[in-house]
Amino acid sequence: QVPKVVSAGFDLKKAAVAAIPAAAIASPAFALESVIEALPTNTLALEVQAGAYLAILLGTFLPVLFLINLFVQTESRKAGKAGGQDSD
Repeated sequence: QVPKVVSAGFDLKKAAVAAIPAAAIASPAFALESVIEALPTNTLALEVQAGAYLAILLGTFLPVLFLINLFVQTESRKAGKAGGQDSD
């Protein structure tokens, strides 16, 4: 005898219908609305701390003052070597 070919018995529609309750059970305990409510509002997100201003100012002015001081020292040494008006 020749064996009969039996279909696999897998139906995609039945699998999708069976997966819908499983997806509802596997959903997280909190809803998307609670996540959105936990996010900061625009007014809170745009607030800047006072320390940030201090960090920007010091991070800008200290290197600039160092470079200005370095330039002045270099130019005064050049003038001293040349024997100009400012030489000792």
